[in-house]
Amino acid sequence: MTEDRKPMIECTGLNKHYGDYHALRDIDLTIREGEFFSLLGPSGCGKTTLLRVIAGFEDISSGAVLIDGKRMEDVPANKRPTNMVFQSYAIFPHLTVAQNVAFGLRRDSRSKSEKDALVEEALQMVGLKGYGKRAAHALSGGQRQRVALARALILKPKVLLLDEPLSALDRKMREQMQVELIKLQRQVGITFVLVTHDQEEALVMSDRIAVMFEGRIAQLDGPEALYARPADRRVADFIGVMNFLPADVTGEDAEGNVTVDVSGLGEVVLPPKQISRLTSGDERPMVGFRPETMTLLSASATRSQERETGATIDEVVYYGDMTYYDLRLDGSARGDGNARPVRISMRNVFGREVQDVGTRTRVAWSPGSLVLFR
Repeated sequence: MTEDRKPMIECTGLNKHYGDYHALRDIDLTIREGEFFSLLGPSGCGKTTLLRVIAGFEDISSGAVLIDGKRMEDVPANKRPTNMVFQSYAIFPHLTVAQNVAFGLRRDSRSKSEKDALVEEALQMVGLKGYGKRAAHALSGGQRQRVALARALILKPKVLLLDEPLSALDRKMREQMQVELIKLQRQVGITFVLVTHDQEEALVMSDRIAVMFEGRIAQLDGPEALYARPADRRVADFIGVMNFLPADVTGEDAEGNVTVDVSGLGEVVLPPKQISRLTSGDERPMVGFRPETMTLLSASATRSQERETGATIDEVVYYGDMTYYDLRLDGSARGDGNARPVRISMRNVFGREVQDVGTRTRVAWSPGSLVLFR
């Protein structure tokens, strides 16, 4: 855990303007020493701008950036204790792997033998021992990414900044490199700051995640808290898949427990930890739940210990390990008379049947899986 570690990056009151465009809005952020931290959000939300501000590639309009306790406003990018791995990797095709990795040492006063030893150490760190003499243009995408990492780490920065470094890789290689980056960060022990628009990537790799919209941090939390208890509907809708059902608030007690009548599910009491107090501009309260938190019951299944509701299957999508069902819950019509479809995911364990489109079925659910957005 990183909670007790000292701050490595501190951003206070950060604002960045490009003419009339307000790219960063009052950013207050602390990233701890040795933390794997992600900036997550859609295109244009300000995450890359914030990373470039930390790196020193962009000036700020107001506010302050501190790295390891030192203010950075007068420190140029090449003098900051950071290094960056770019989305394009910026590998020089006419150089060997070793020459690419050693590029950052070209003005270093150390001897050639000392530099060669550092190159070998960096290559071994990223799993490319013995690749030093290979031509850079002959490498695969995953290998080029490792070369870029080795080149950044050879300078032993206090912070490694990663600007969507895995986006150019195919899915299988991307998943493999996610695990390798986690292991590498633990091995070197320095602070990693990752920019990504891939929600799954951020959840897999990060100690904490800042979700950004329109230049602001909407929520900063650990992956589990962010996924299970999003601060508002916009965060919930962006992180993974979230179903939303209309709800009417019918009561609230002194302890903050709220009674809601949920379309298709009926009346339920939700404790304060399952209630979002941050408005997201919704016209009416909504209750959200994740696809995996509800269970599709087979016709032969005995009555569930959880709550149940009837449903009709509209669509079935089979993915091998998982099957996704789009279905309409009984009694979920509100206002316009049309039931809202919801998505449920079921793991295809041995012996579990895949149900067909049009099937009448039963859905088991627990009040603990619901989040109220009001």
